[in-house]
Amino acid sequence: MAYRRTDHVSARLADTRRRILNAARELVAEGGFSAAQMTEVARKAAVATGTLYRYFPSKEELCRQVFREVSAREMNLLVGIAQGEGSARERLDKALRTFATRAVRGRRLAYALLAEPVDVGLAEERGRFRRTHGEIFAGILEEGIASGEIAPLDVKIAAACIAGAIPTALIGPLAPQSHELEENADRVVDEIVHFCLAAVGAGQPHNKNNDLRRMTA
Repeated sequence: MAYRRTDHVSARLADTRRRILNAARELVAEGGFSAAQMTEVARKAAVATGTLYRYFPSKEELCRQVFREVSAREMNLLVGIAQGEGSARERLDKALRTFATRAVRGRRLAYALLAEPVDVGLAEERGRFRRTHGEIFAGILEEGIASGEIAPLDVKIAAACIAGAIPTALIGPLAPQSHELEENADRVVDEIVHFCLAAVGAGQPHNKNNDLRRMTA
């Protein structure tokens, strides 16, 4: 007869896996992915190192799962904003501000996700993370163009630019050795939001008549 796990055993295995992931995430939040050494994760999760390797055969696989879970949580927040109430401009403003503000508040973890030098596997996760950001922004931009709040533009390119501009702007302020956010966190967020809105012509409500005048001038 084939072995079948009982509900109790399955729950215990799931709990151990969750403790391992929570421990790894806490270490990344404290010192970046470089701090999530397998022996340290095992110690923090209160499991044997051999047990840890049965759940995650390598540090890369463990860190990729941490990256996926943290980024999925952030993406879900932005998707909720994108699909929520308000004009396209208001939702774009809120999505940008939420992204930047959460990065500033979770500074060390955000730096790990956005800018820390990583191996190829994590770089792939980071690329997917950024592309998904772009897709969220693109959806809002399309609605803004349809409503006349945003001037016509290449939505795919504009969204990719926004998704790339935010991490790039935050690299310096989020860096562990930087002190910029200690006194200027609000200003950093405001400047990022202002720049991105202005870049897509959403700094102020868009008037379609302006496009006609420009084309016939």
